[in-house]
Amino acid sequence: MWHPSSNLWGYNEIGYGTRIGAFCDIGNVEIGENCKIQCHVSISPGWKIGSNVFIGPGVHFANDKHPDATGVSFVTNGGVVEDDVAIGMGALIGPGVTIGKGAVIGMGAVVLKNVPAGETWVGNPAHLL
Repeated sequence: MWHPSSNLWGYNEIGYGTRIGAFCDIGNVEIGENCKIQCHVSISPGWKIGSNVFIGPGVHFANDKHPDATGVSFVTNGGVVEDDVAIGMGALIGPGVTIGKGAVIGMGAVVLKNVPAGETWVGNPAHLL
């Protein structure tokens, strides 16, 4: 179920029991079951989100390492968020990143590298806690 004021565009696969908060912008992604995506989240095309994932308010997922000024991009280098991940408020997740199963991302973290399963990463740039 999603809130009517969210912008869901393109082709999305959204699993059973997943809740999407208000004012989200989500397009051309796969999202597993029983996820909670809070308000003001932006998920760019190409991302795959596993099941039982928590995404806090204001999290942004990028998909283009080299955007241009025209706003036209043909690169969709989304990443992967595996099952049972928690991502804190305001985190920024870079293109092509994989966040491993059961990992925790602290609020405001800037994740530019892959995060191994079960680890907690915080800071800018994000690093192991």
